Amino acid sequence: MATALRSTRAGPRDRRRARLFQREIAPHLPALEAERAQGRSRFITTATAFAVGIPILLGVLWPLDRLWAVLGAVAALAVGLHVLGSQQRRFRHRVRDLVMPAICRAIGDLHHSAGSASGIPFDDLERLGLLPRHNRRRVDDVFEGRHRDTGFVMAEARLRQRSGGRRSRTRTVFRGLIFAIEAPRNIPARILVAREAGAIGNCLKGWINGFSGLERVSLPHPAFEAHFEVYSDDPAVARDTVGPGFCDAMVALAEAHEGQAIQGAFRLKWFYLTIPKRRDQFRLGSLFRSLDGLEAEAERVLQDVRIVHRVIDTLHGDRP
Repeated sequence: MATALRSTRAGPRDRRRARLFQREIAPHLPALEAERAQGRSRFITTATAFAVGIPILLGVLWPLDRLWAVLGAVAALAVGLHVLGSQQRRFRHRVRDLVMPAICRAIGDLHHSAGSASGIPFDDLERLGLLPRHNRRRVDDVFEGRHRDTGFVMAEARLRQRSGGRRSRTRTVFRGLIFAIEAPRNIPARILVAREAGAIGNCLKGWINGFSGLERVSLPHPAFEAHFEVYSDDPAVARDTVGPGFCDAMVALAEAHEGQAIQGAFRLKWFYLTIPKRRDQFRLGSLFRSLDGLEAEAERVLQDVRIVHRVIDTLHGDRP
């Protein structure tokens, strides 16, 4: 197996992670590799069956009814893609269930789960304007713990909106990370830290937020104002909460994630933050990739998991 974490220059923490990998993960790799080979074989067999069967189905139905032939082929293709995707996801979940506990122990004071995030009030954050309107939700990896005496929840989620009517369609409205980070005190106001959207966009956003009782709050921080717009139902509380230090931290986060529309919100004793991502942040394993590189892959995911620590460090005044 690869030993990317071990080198003559590795520090004590690197060597500790390497020992953790060898003790908790490496013994299970031969069986997992055999499972991967079997899964890959089933994947190829299934893909071949659909690749051969769909043209045959189309050829049989076409002389009888062209519309039904096309619909049947499309339905068969959809079923095939779903079956193939489920086979790939099943193996990735097996790898995740093996590796994530070790990653959590390597970081310390961290718990991993999947499927739901009770610490993220999705509906409340949608009403506040932090999350877009959606009626489909998939929560993948969820991490809960403490860092610098600050509790947090970090969830990777995909939110989708399915329209009604005869021509209903489903589109992804958000994909990325959602953070819930303990605030130092209870905030007696609704505060939305929205991305800067230009003159027209800000005007439209202010008009929409006005219906929910939020008004635009100007702040004497040009760099912050270049990236964000603040809305609140209590401007005095908002100005007291979104102080110079917080503004500096949000600017640092925006610059560190250039091109990603970071937004935040205060609700009661929590600060929520969203960072859109184009890919699954914590994906591990593949039916078509050898497990020889799993140690290096686990190290990459470990560094990605620590993004919540970097966010908290920045909010405490550290530069990323």
